[in-house]
Amino acid sequence: MNEKDLSLFKLLLAADIGTVRFFRLLERFGDTESILKASKRDIVSVDGIGPTIADAVLNSSNSNKAEKEFETAIKNNIKIVFYNNSDYPKPLKELVDKPLVLYIKGSILEKDFDSISIVGSRRISNYGKTVTSEFASYFAKKGITIISGLARGVDSQAHIAALENKSRTVAVLGNGLLTNYPPENAKLQEKISQYGAVISEFPLHKQPDRGTFPRRNRIIAGFSRTTLITEAALGSGALITARFCAEYGKDVFAIPGNIYSSVSKGTNELIQSGAFIALSPHDMADQLGWIPKDKTAKTTKLPVLDKLESEVLTLIENDSMGLPPDLIAQKLNIGISEMAAVLLKLEINGLIKTTPGQIYVRVY
Repeated sequence: MNEKDLSLFKLLLAADIGTVRFFRLLERFGDTESILKASKRDIVSVDGIGPTIADAVLNSSNSNKAEKEFETAIKNNIKIVFYNNSDYPKPLKELVDKPLVLYIKGSILEKDFDSISIVGSRRISNYGKTVTSEFASYFAKKGITIISGLARGVDSQAHIAALENKSRTVAVLGNGLLTNYPPENAKLQEKISQYGAVISEFPLHKQPDRGTFPRRNRIIAGFSRTTLITEAALGSGALITARFCAEYGKDVFAIPGNIYSSVSKGTNELIQSGAFIALSPHDMADQLGWIPKDKTAKTTKLPVLDKLESEVLTLIENDSMGLPPDLIAQKLNIGISEMAAVLLKLEINGLIKTTPGQIYVRVY
């Protein structure tokens, strides 16, 4: 680490300055070396900088905290990248509130920038697990990098689906890379670093708190090309990610859920507020331009279907006008939620599609 980066690192570790106050200091003093040498009176004169932060900046000059943090990172194969480095992720460079430093374990490739973030509730239902796995697997098989936050529930399921399909995945943490959170995901975190990357803007041993997760969510939103919320309750952190996407001008997709389920109220509200509805990963990929036009032809070879899926497909095929899901469920005497899962699978396999009024028709 050169002297210029070291002075920047010392400044960032001194106190939680934040992007806005950092650039105010930089504008006032010209470079980080001058900031560290400035007087308390001059530092406090900068808008937004109080005595506490000023003292932390002054004390950082004589501290070896940055050197120790750097040594620990090297020992753990963790790379430290600053906002002005050439290998800093391009999508994040454009953000007004970009992280000034990133800790990276693993590798970030150019192809990771044309990625999809899949996030949602920590309390995942069977339906949420199914749709998260289906969508993540679909995109993983197409070589699209899956971004998520390594939280319990939807995030973990998205990462696992990517790894199971031997695809790249990037986990953005709301804590330091040497703090395992949630603890049960320690092995998953290590595996992700081998098949993609684990990244964080927080010091290596930083514990998560209420303020770190929204900051993580902005990185997820900023890093990926688009975001899919598969299942989320009202007040879920995934909705914060969606708001960041809106601020950054990025598309948000949401999978509809049971109107009586608390873990679907957030996604349903997103759709009501203007998010794109995600009824199948194929349609979503087509809308995003991830399916070349000369490769969209449907195959006539039928995938393996179980008894219920075959019955549903036959019902739809035998009705020239198509059928709504409630009528199909009524004819086969099954629940709407079970029917939704069957219809989703058939649509993912390209056997049926929805027409206006949520009427399902056979594709071929």
